[in-house]
Order: sequence, then C-alpha cells, then structure tokens
Amino acid sequence: MKIIQSFWSKPYLKTNEDETARFKGGWHNANFFLYSCLLSCLKFKEHYGNVELFTDNYGKKLLVDTLDLPYTEVNTSLETLQNYPPELWALGKILTYSLQNEPFLHADTDVFIWKKLPENFTNGALFAQSIEHNFPKYKEVLDIIQRDFKNIPPVLFQKYQSTGIIEAFNAGVIGGQNTDFFKDLSHLVFGLIDANLDQINQISVGDFNMVFEQMLGLNLAREKGLEVKFLKHTMDAAFTEAMKFHIVPAKEYYIHTVGYAKKSLQVCEQIQARLQYEYPKQFEYLNALISENQLLEKSNLTISDHRKTFLYEIYDWLRDESWNRMIDTKFVLNKNCSFEELPDERLELHYISPQNQTKEKILIEDWDFILGYFEKPTTIKKVVKELLLDESLSANFTKEQLAEKVFSFVMDRCIYHEILVKNI
Repeated sequence: MKIIQSFWSKPYLKTNEDETARFKGGWHNANFFLYSCLLSCLKFKEHYGNVELFTDNYGKKLLVDTLDLPYTEVNTSLETLQNYPPELWALGKILTYSLQNEPFLHADTDVFIWKKLPENFTNGALFAQSIEHNFPKYKEVLDIIQRDFKNIPPVLFQKYQSTGIIEAFNAGVIGGQNTDFFKDLSHLVFGLIDANLDQINQISVGDFNMVFEQMLGLNLAREKGLEVKFLKHTMDAAFTEAMKFHIVPAKEYYIHTVGYAKKSLQVCEQIQARLQYEYPKQFEYLNALISENQLLEKSNLTISDHRKTFLYEIYDWLRDESWNRMIDTKFVLNKNCSFEELPDERLELHYISPQNQTKEKILIEDWDFILGYFEKPTTIKKVVKELLLDESLSANFTKEQLAEKVFSFVMDRCIYHEILVKNI
C-alpha cells in the first residue's frame, strides 16, 4: 500500500494563536513540529518501507532540501493552494487525497506507529482512524453554515437535520481502495469553499476544517453506500484512546497527538525523547541541520540527563518485559511526593514536575485513589487483587480488564509525572 503524508506550509507560516490553527504545525514550537515529522516518517518507513510527501515549494525547501527528512519521494502539487486562506489547513489534505490513483494510506505527521496497521483495516474501500459522535466543536459552526453559506452539499446536513446527530470520521489516518471517493469529496469541498470565501471569517475556521473534511467525508461515504472501517472503535472528545504514549509498545502501537496535545510539555517531551531513544543518529543529524540553518527556537523544555536515563529505562522495560513480569514489578510513590488533607477533607498530592522542576499538585479524584496503595512498594498484580474485593469494581471489570486499567494508570503517573517509580 502507498503511504503518503502532506504538509501545506502556508498555515505553518501564518502567525495564529487560535488552538485550532496550524501555526508551527500547531505545536508548542517549531522544533517539535520537525521532531514529529521525522519520528512519524521514520516509524512508517520502518513498517512500510516508503513514505511520499505531498507539499508545496516552501515545504520541500524546508523539510527535504534543508533538513533532509527521509521521505522517499516528494510531490509539490500543494503549491496550487497558495491563494486560499491559511486557516483552511485541511485543504492540503483534501487535495492530497484527491491526487491518488492507487490504494493509499495518508498519515498525519503527528501519527506514530509501532507495528503495521491491521490488513483487515487497510484493505477496505475506505478507512479512517475513528468515528466522532456528537463532538461539541462541530455544532458551534454548523448553524452558521446552514444559515449563511451557499452551495452547501445537501449530504452534509441530511442526518443532522433529521436526527440532530453529528457524526464524522477522524482522519489521523485515512485512505482506502476507492480513490474515486476522494476525488468526489474534493470536488464538493472546493465547491463549498470557493462559493463562501467571503463568509469564512463569520465562523470558527479551525472547526470548519473538521466539518468539510471529516463530517462531509463520512456523510458522503454513507450516501454512496461505502463502508468505512475504523481503527479505533471508541473515542472520547479528548482522544485519550489515541494518546497513550505511556504504554507503547507493550499495550499500544498507535499514537495520534491531536490539536491541544501539541501544546502539552508532557507530550512534546515524549516526542523528543522517543525520537532520540529510537533513532539517535537521525535525531542528532536533524538537530545539527536545524542549528546550522538557524532554525532552532528557544524552548522551556529541556530533557536532563537524569530524566533521559529514567525514561530510557522505562522504554526498555515496556519493550522487553513480558506482561506477567510487568504487572509483578514493584512500584512506589516517589520520595518527593506528599499528601495533604484539605479543609474539606479532600486530598491533594504534591510532586515535582520532571519537565521543568516546578512544584505541582493534583487533587485526588477518580482513579487517583490508587496512589495510596503505593505508599509502600507493591505490584500492579497485588493492587488489582485488593481492588477486586470492592463489589462495585468486580461487577464492572474482569481481572484482566482491571489489570490493564491499573497498568495504564501506573505508567501514566510514572512516565509523565514521576509520581510513581519502579522500586529498586
């Protein structure tokens, strides 16, 4: 299968503080956009062999000619988009899909994989990452579009008008065997946008991208009677199921760092640390070219040698250990952590952020009560055994399900926060 990625540079270059915009790729700073592009390209090349980049002239100059990112082919067809507003960042993807004449998989440059995607997923007529059901951001723009826009494809509103239900696919990865579908989608999208360029500023343009790419795309597929296969069958609006860096590769192999996550220091740290851990030579080479070409941006994130050692040891453990040995490994609350009881009898946990060494605190709620079990060294297996004595938990979780949930929690609090550490 042909693997492709795309980069329309105009949104990347346009200063815009809107969280839905793609200034610097939407990342905390441009360094992390470049790290993300390299890590994503390398992960897909590792499992599929070739990755073709669709971009424009500046994109080719930046990513390929200057920074030598290892795409196997480069196509500059997105240069034809330069008269469109940069806020319409999904147009680069729409055009890229429409240019394909053989089965393809398009992966966003913030998607990372640790094994091939299932063949029964990628061999479909159409496939996408996941379905989005009644996500709130869509409704914020739909009413204005329906009222004020011209040349609206009737298929866009058919289900919404009759049921009030908003459904879309998420295009973190998207593609399929039916390339004609994507040409039809492109025709509808550009027809809608060309007729309403004077109305664009009335709406949240960032959210409009999701409407014309993802909502219109799913509705068009359904109108044509095409099945869309999904990689992830459940997904909340925070996309927690797609951002589990903390259990890669032991229990997860697919990561998609959606919009808001790109501003997170914890996520940016994982991008940099994973790239440096898995591809150290390519990481150093990219950094040398960034510095040589005066593209380096100041960052408030520095990964210390101590922090790097900590992360690399956990990465090794997640990669090499068996499941039974992982849940039988002892973890303990970090010595720099302490509980404080509040006047209303709630508990706070105080800890030191490993990203910037600042004092932080979290309110103990939801699953954070589990932290209390680790005041003394213990294993996930023992914690699960005790939790299953609670009838409300044993009624809703099997032993295996609860073990996976506690494992995910422990690794979250370990990798991102160093609240929990392996007991040595």
